[in-house]
Amino acid sequence: MTDSNLHKKDEPEIHQKHTVPNGALLHTEAAINLIPVAGGFLATYFGKIRDKRAQQRMLRFIEYFSDKIKEFDENKLDKEYLNSEEFAELFAQGVEESARSTTEKRIKRFANILINNSILGAEARSRTQSIMSFVDRISDLDAFVILCFGNPNVPSLRAETKTHAYSLVQKLSSFLGIECSRKESIIESIIYMDNLGLTWVNENRLDKNDEKGKDLILKEFSSFRTPLGDAVTAVIAPPSFYKTELNVEDAQWPEDHVANHFRGLGSQ
Repeated sequence: MTDSNLHKKDEPEIHQKHTVPNGALLHTEAAINLIPVAGGFLATYFGKIRDKRAQQRMLRFIEYFSDKIKEFDENKLDKEYLNSEEFAELFAQGVEESARSTTEKRIKRFANILINNSILGAEARSRTQSIMSFVDRISDLDAFVILCFGNPNVPSLRAETKTHAYSLVQKLSSFLGIECSRKESIIESIIYMDNLGLTWVNENRLDKNDEKGKDLILKEFSSFRTPLGDAVTAVIAPPSFYKTELNVEDAQWPEDHVANHFRGLGSQ
């Protein structure tokens, strides 16, 4: 046997097509049907509903992206970037993420990342891939809470206590005309995003020997948004959500942070 033949034998069959026989699909559907309680719905969902839902979500992503881009003066759009392979791949990723997004807000967050990056001089493009991975890991509530720490272009607002943190969320909720979540859920969200590196939590520990983070949900703490959290916040909010001109010394949350035309529109 020649060396050539040896190499060919060892090479993986990367071009071999793998198809799922119809019989296997039927067995899969039958197996799903056997799942207690949820089997009937899951079988119907996978068999008839899922593809349709995915198409609807992808279409919503594309429509929202298109509508927002049309709001810009063309001179403010980076035409070269919008016609690049880099953007095309990120757009395709956004469409794919939207296909498995079960909420309208999540679809819009992925679209907002690309919309903000389409503007001339956008600074976060090099981190878009990593930002998308963070957005994939946060809930609608997490995304809203991180917005409540203020304009990402200025130093983060700092919540000195859990109650103060809750009040920030209450104020933005009231300003936007939406219902505020429970205090416990907001505190859990801040702690979760601390684990992701998007917020920073400073424990007020009485016993210096306590293990850091132990029973944090029961302890008092202060919190603020990290630079990484700022980068994520800057692109998941709709363009112009935060006022670009801000008098930091006189700012009062939220009116002097959030553009007035977002009042009553919910958390977008």
